[in-house]
Amino acid sequence: MNESVLIGKSERFLDQIKRKGISLSDIESPEKFLTLYTYLKDNMDTLQDMRETMEIKGYTAPYRSINKYGRPLSGETKAEDMYDVSRHTQYFRMNAAAKKNILDRVKSAMSSHRIAIGHLEEFATLECASCQRKYKGHEIALLTRENCQCGGDNIKLHVNRDGVYRLEIIPFLPLSGDYMVKLSELSPRSRQAFRSMVRILKQEKRGIVKTVSLVIKIMEDSRWVRKRVTIDAHEEANYEKEIRSQYGSNARIEMMQFHRKKPSIINDKQVQTALSLGYVKYAETEILHFLPALLEKSLSNKEKVEEYQEAMEVAERNANKYENGDDPETLKKFFLKKELEKRGLLDDGILNETIRQDLKEKDLLEKSLFLEIPRIYILWDLLHYYLTTSYDRRNKHSGPFPYLRPGLDSNQIKSFQDFKQDVVQIMQDHLTEGIEYIPQMGKVLSSKFSVEKKMKGLHLQMGPALGAAILSIEGNIPTERTSELFSIPLKDVQKEKETLETLQKPATSKAKQFMAMMKK
Repeated sequence: MNESVLIGKSERFLDQIKRKGISLSDIESPEKFLTLYTYLKDNMDTLQDMRETMEIKGYTAPYRSINKYGRPLSGETKAEDMYDVSRHTQYFRMNAAAKKNILDRVKSAMSSHRIAIGHLEEFATLECASCQRKYKGHEIALLTRENCQCGGDNIKLHVNRDGVYRLEIIPFLPLSGDYMVKLSELSPRSRQAFRSMVRILKQEKRGIVKTVSLVIKIMEDSRWVRKRVTIDAHEEANYEKEIRSQYGSNARIEMMQFHRKKPSIINDKQVQTALSLGYVKYAETEILHFLPALLEKSLSNKEKVEEYQEAMEVAERNANKYENGDDPETLKKFFLKKELEKRGLLDDGILNETIRQDLKEKDLLEKSLFLEIPRIYILWDLLHYYLTTSYDRRNKHSGPFPYLRPGLDSNQIKSFQDFKQDVVQIMQDHLTEGIEYIPQMGKVLSSKFSVEKKMKGLHLQMGPALGAAILSIEGNIPTERTSELFSIPLKDVQKEKETLETLQKPATSKAKQFMAMMKK
């Protein structure tokens, strides 16, 4: 396929996705759910084909062919030829930029679709009324034509109350790869929140040495020659012996450089961006719903604050009329003072003290909400997912967080800083969110990973109730509350909690073996 045709076809397909809005209304009906799921899966297959075609055609390194050819020396060519070479080089660079941009956009769209599909698969289990076969996770793809493999078409949908999903972020994901457009649409505070979210998801594991680059000196044709080689790193490796076995006994190592692999919590840049955008924009819409009521309760005189903001807007419009005038900020201050005087908001030429205090309170409140609530949303979902899933499941299935590390080290756990209690209280008062303040979140996660590590090889089943029990013990939260938060039967959580708390007096052989390992 011609490159311009491929680029044009890809852009039209992505624009088509952009024009089609995502609706979550009546998502609990099997027909609506499967229609959305099928649409996303079909898009994903098409995007996958596009990406493979682009990679085969060299879109991953489009500038390489240009860099192969140097600019001819001015003495070797005429001025007209130099102009032609420059014009052709510019054309090829523009073509290379178009290739790079479209591949970047396709990758972004794929990441967003992968996230959306993962949340949908966590959300529901589908059951055939004829044969009672249940479809969950990636098996739902077998039902995308609304027919069971037995031929039955009466499909029932069961919502996974104990699943980890947030379907509300799906409409805000850059499904058409337009992440730069969506980023530009964020408010200044939401952009700041976006950057902090990306930093959380980029939190890296402490470096593990994966490869070693060496500069070696070897004898070739009766003369010493330097070579640069790269070999895999090994524990307690004897690199000098390894080099001599490959290049002869005369080989000498002159320099060594260790290359460390630092995987992030979400080990994919496009997924980091898409998740951050989805959570930040969703949080922004939620905040704007309840913010007026909260300000009404928090400020001494909300009407005066709104009047001040109207005066600011009028002053800014008046200042913008004088493009070639004085400094815009000076003009803005001048018109603002006039507006405030007209509205009676000044006391002896100074802004009223009550209004000043209200403006300060409003600024602090909005800053706290817009920065903290997106962080609470995503960290709560990640914590929930880590606590209620096993290591093997996280390792084998992408779920709602593609490229998520199945386990975290102590450096990555630092991202799970405790929530602000006052913001959590605001969310509980104004939003229907099952989110709780958890003291020492990092300790809770570390305990879960420690239990997983100790239980590995014992062939003991680790269900969601175990994570809820660990949260109750390490987070000092009543068992009833953890059961409610994770939608897990109370008796299951109590059973796991009793198991963890009575391991000091093991009765069965498995419990004794487990306790012995825990003490190591």
